[in-house]
Order: sequence, then structure tokens, then C-alpha cells
Amino acid sequence: MLSSVSALGDLTRFYPGVTNGVSVVRFATEPPSDSLTTDAFDIVARYGLPQRFLYLPNQFWRHKNHQLVIDALGLLKQRGVDAVVAASGSTHDPREPEYFHNAMRDVAARGLGTNFRHLGMIPLDHVYALLRTSVALINPSQCEGWSTTVEEAKSFGSPMILSNIPVHREQTEEAARYFAANDAEALANHMSEVLEQAGPVVVRDLQARVGERVRAFAIHFIDTIQLAILSQAAAVSTGR
Repeated sequence: MLSSVSALGDLTRFYPGVTNGVSVVRFATEPPSDSLTTDAFDIVARYGLPQRFLYLPNQFWRHKNHQLVIDALGLLKQRGVDAVVAASGSTHDPREPEYFHNAMRDVAARGLGTNFRHLGMIPLDHVYALLRTSVALINPSQCEGWSTTVEEAKSFGSPMILSNIPVHREQTEEAARYFAANDAEALANHMSEVLEQAGPVVVRDLQARVGERVRAFAIHFIDTIQLAILSQAAAVSTGR
């Protein structure tokens, strides 16, 4: 069971001899209602964020591509654009323990301490509060599965600025801004435009079709499992 057609393409490319049944089941999320009762503006103030900020909720692993966001902020600072990116998530990667610290040293060396703000690991209701009030979600990943942060942004109708990888386009159905995962200038341009065009700051509510999407996912998941069980039972009964 795979979460995207993009992953199916990878499977057939890397394992061309696969003969067993493979299904694509795209998951959907519906944030629990008790996680949406927190005062979102209070959370923004608690972290000392400006009214207009961009949100990057990715753990600090190299393929998550935080460095490109730092580079984009550097370009914007040179242009006189004072953009703020709030980042949250784990800083630990056992494969590259110094990655986070090296990135933050670069932030400090370039004078971007007020522009790139790492909030650490934060409660889920705070994540939702920031998603609901941010100017846009940024996901600059070089590779992804079916992204949970993108799915949650969709649930709130949050604008998205995403790396131009196939799974992001599949997941958002072209309803986002896209940039090449190595193009800091393109990302900087999107960030600047989104900040310039942003309307009044609001707290977004769940989109009307969230429940429908989640129910469709659940039905597809159940149908896929049932089909797999029936197929296996048929194979056993025929001795195959």
C-alpha cells in the first residue's frame, strides 16, 4: 500500500520485477476539535512572532532543505524585505548530529536571527494555531511521502509554497506556489509576493470538505484491505 502515485512510480522504477498487488491510498487528516480551541493569536504572541510570518514545520533533516529557506531569507534581506519564517520540529538527526547547529550558526553569521526563528518541538495545538494564522506554509523538501504538513494545511485552506517535486503537485492538485528545490531566488520571490499580497490576518477554520476527504480515505483503506484478504484467501484455496 502506497500513499501516492509518485511513490508508485519510484517502486516500479527501483523494483521493476514486483508482481504482487500494489494499491495507492492517499491519506487525509482531520485535526481533532479539542486541538483547535487554543487562542491562535495568543500562540503567535507567545512565540514573539509578527502578525505576518511564514511557517515551516519540518524536522531538521538535510533532505527537508531548511538551508534553502535560510538562503532565500538572505536574498530577501539584501532586497530590504524583512520576512520572518517560524520553524518548528525536532533538531536531532543521528545520521548528521551537527546539521541543526551548523544551520543556526549560518543564520547567526548572516544576521538572520530575527528572520529565521526556530521554536523547537511545540505542542500540536500550537502547530495548528500557527498553520491557521501564517501567511503561508513552506515545505522545501527535496523528497517526501504524502506530506502530513501539506495535508493539514489543506485542511485549513492555508496558502502553500512548496518544492516542485511530483508528490507535492499530486497532493495539492496544482493549488500552490512551486519552486525548484535548489532555487533560493524562486523561493524568495514567492515569499515576497505572498507577504505583499496577504490580506488581513485571520484565524482560518477547517474547510467544509475535510470530513468528506477523511471518509473517502477511510473507505478506500478498508476496501483495499478487504480486497487483499479476499485475494489471499482465493490464492490459498486454489493452492497458488
